[in-house]
Amino acid sequence: MSPSSPDPRTEVEGTRLFLFSDIEGSTRIEQALGTMAYAEIRERHRALLRAAFKAHGGHEEGTVGDSFFVVFPTAGGAIAAAVEAQRALAAENWPESGRIRVRMGINAGQATSAGGSLVGLAINRAARIASVAHGGQVLVSETARALASDTLPSDVTLTDLGRHRLKDLRESEHLFQLNASGLESIFPPLASLDAHPNNLPTQLTSFVGREDELARALELLASNRLVTLTGPGGTGKTRLSLQVAAAAAEDHPDGVFFVTLEAIRDPALVASRIGSEIGLAETGNRSVQEMLVEWLAGKRVLLVLDNFEQVVNGGPVVAELLRAAPGLKVLATSRAVLHVSGEQEYPIPGLPVPPDPGTLGGYEQARMRATGPLDPEHLATYEAVRLFIARALSVRPDFSVTNTNAPAVAAICARLQGMPLAIELAAARIKLLAPEAILTRLEHQLNVLAAGARDVPARQQTLRGAIAWSYDILDESERRLLDRLSVFAGGFELEAADMIGGPADEIGGDVLDGLMALADQSLIRSAGADPPRFFMLETIREFASEMLDQRPDAAAIRARHTSWYLDLAESAAPELSGSNQRALLERLEREHDNIRAVLDRAPLVGDGACAIRLAFAMWRFWQKRGHLYEARRRLEAIAAAPWSQEDPVLRARLMEALGGVYWWQADLTKMKEAYVEALGIWRGQGDRTEIANALYNYSFSFAVSPDPKQDPRSADPGGLGAQALAEALALYEEIGDLRGQANVLWAMGNRAYFRAEDGNGRAHFSNALDRFRQVGDVTMEAWSLHMLGSAVLRLGEVEESRSILHHALRHFYDASDASGMALVFDDLSAHAVAEVDLSRAARLRGAARRLTAATGAQLAGFVDEQLAFHDRPAVAQQLTPEELARHTTEGEAMTLDEAVAYGLGISLDELATSPHAAG
Repeated sequence: MSPSSPDPRTEVEGTRLFLFSDIEGSTRIEQALGTMAYAEIRERHRALLRAAFKAHGGHEEGTVGDSFFVVFPTAGGAIAAAVEAQRALAAENWPESGRIRVRMGINAGQATSAGGSLVGLAINRAARIASVAHGGQVLVSETARALASDTLPSDVTLTDLGRHRLKDLRESEHLFQLNASGLESIFPPLASLDAHPNNLPTQLTSFVGREDELARALELLASNRLVTLTGPGGTGKTRLSLQVAAAAAEDHPDGVFFVTLEAIRDPALVASRIGSEIGLAETGNRSVQEMLVEWLAGKRVLLVLDNFEQVVNGGPVVAELLRAAPGLKVLATSRAVLHVSGEQEYPIPGLPVPPDPGTLGGYEQARMRATGPLDPEHLATYEAVRLFIARALSVRPDFSVTNTNAPAVAAICARLQGMPLAIELAAARIKLLAPEAILTRLEHQLNVLAAGARDVPARQQTLRGAIAWSYDILDESERRLLDRLSVFAGGFELEAADMIGGPADEIGGDVLDGLMALADQSLIRSAGADPPRFFMLETIREFASEMLDQRPDAAAIRARHTSWYLDLAESAAPELSGSNQRALLERLEREHDNIRAVLDRAPLVGDGACAIRLAFAMWRFWQKRGHLYEARRRLEAIAAAPWSQEDPVLRARLMEALGGVYWWQADLTKMKEAYVEALGIWRGQGDRTEIANALYNYSFSFAVSPDPKQDPRSADPGGLGAQALAEALALYEEIGDLRGQANVLWAMGNRAYFRAEDGNGRAHFSNALDRFRQVGDVTMEAWSLHMLGSAVLRLGEVEESRSILHHALRHFYDASDASGMALVFDDLSAHAVAEVDLSRAARLRGAARRLTAATGAQLAGFVDEQLAFHDRPAVAQQLTPEELARHTTEGEAMTLDEAVAYGLGISLDELATSPHAAG
């Protein structure tokens, strides 16, 4: 290349239109016709398309297999060419089993010349658009539509298909279908990511290179049920796994779920984390592992388990799921294999890099080379260089690889061994430093490491060197902030960063400014949430944590982290039954990993009191959000520790939390033991309010029989439960505690209800409801409505019962209380039986059973057993087995929103828009 040669990033002047095409089902056609016959019709297809493209100003950039990539100067030309090509294909006389149907995608944008080819996000997007179309269908992006809107022929229209997520995992694309006379216009739904259940996160940056690794990983996944992408941190395993998952979505119609494990250390939480991402909640006495096995049975699902090295002993969890669910496949990323039978390892190499100019006779000599490996056009063919360019452009849009800086860019990528994270960290510095300056500083750090430990793998040394270099050139305030931010697990919000990372006078700068600076240098990442949330890659967090350990204030910073999340949990706990509970529950869910970190750390630093206080504050959250299995394990571990006996008040709180968890898991024997211990402690303390609370809890030991097969009327032969409630009510009235009175009245109603004393039950529930409304306890208002509606129904007042139960269901739905919704579906099922609407009863019963299975809640089934003694109408006795099975299956097939709308007798739109009027 001469000095006057065009820059490899020379922009194609103006906006161009990019068209991609691909033959649908080409492999199937080739198998049917044979290779020779297929090659012949493929050439006929190419001739037809080339004629159409050429007639409308298209320039063929390339063909790969059965695909075309064509560039047009105008939107009108691209659309006219697509219409003419599709008409020509439709008119052609193809063999019976070899009809050629071509999908096309059109996008508009700008591109860059690199390595003799056009590259750019708009081009990649066009290919992705084509990939979600069907044979004979032409899809047009919003950008292309806007350019073509004034030039469409009279017989050509565009149908709005809405926004769709494409397999590049970027933001969704607004797509339109091209319609023209003589062409098909009715197609199945687009094959976008939205076509299948998934939680794949949107990516803020493009996926560069890795075409060979992506293809190989897909091949391995097609023939193996467990594939582990291995390599040191920073090799791009996570991003590759996401692209593999997106590409494989169509092969897993029941769902593709991404499960990040980087913030947990306890293998027992692997199943819980998987269940959480799928939408299963632990609200019963079955473990989430059991619920996962049940849910996965018969389904074709792909689980992507990211950062498995953090819980390497969790391999047996994966093995059990694979054994129990033949349709399950697992794609894991880890620094080491899982050691699970049938595992296929795929070590991920670094990105291909150019030759190190240091091996070509020195940088000065290399800089003078006009052609060869350091030619800027040629450099852009290496994936490592392409990644460097892409990330550099994101911080400095005018960056380009030139004859002058090409040797430095090549050396950076070569010295970093194609490690994506290391290259991104280096490229982030282009905003302030030239490539030559970056190389000089980076080389020093890498040489220091190379002279150090020889037993550390080279790529690991390289990554650590890149991180250390990025760290060293921060100013001291930024370094101190990064170190402090390493205490967070699972991300953090600005408010927490301010408190724990600051204040400004300690770190020597403003926290927000520091966060922005760290984000600019790719050391932290932000998510566009509300409020904004920040994350640190695990490899960087580990390094920063080591740096924090070397600072004298490390213990104080971790103590701040503990204090912040203890305060958060304790301030939220009393409000988890109020009108703001949904927002609080969601916030606690976002911070759950941070809270787990505090719970794990507190006993290790001799702060058992903190562990008890935090566990007590969290237990209601664990119950409501489906983490009961984890709650029980944590609470029992704390209770077994000798230090949990030191403070009687904290011990009583611990027993109260355990008793509540045991109740929700229907383990009534252990519940009674916990509540008896708590009551004994509070009587010793002489606190009347706490004695009343303990008596109320203790009364539930006699509310129903521990044996669901036993008549509930015989559960309390000595009347101890009634005595406890009477004493509690007297104490609450004496101290003027309305909420306490409401709780006791509700418990009295509960006791009467299970003893078929429906008149007493109605009176108690009505009185409790009034008091709960006075104190603003939305949760117990819903539970009072649920029980009141059931009692009224048993008294034969069908219309009043329906109104009450509808209010109960809406309350539970608004609070996302799955346990409550399952019970009200059962109530409404009994209500439908009373109205002799047996098909509706069976559907509601199916919806209840599905929700119960999904959450693991055992109380619904336990209550059913107890109510059987009172001849509650049974749908199964009034429908034929075939009718019962069909209608029950219909109910089980409903989504949660569909089931709630059906239960309320309204449409989905009404459910989404109608306000909840309390009644």
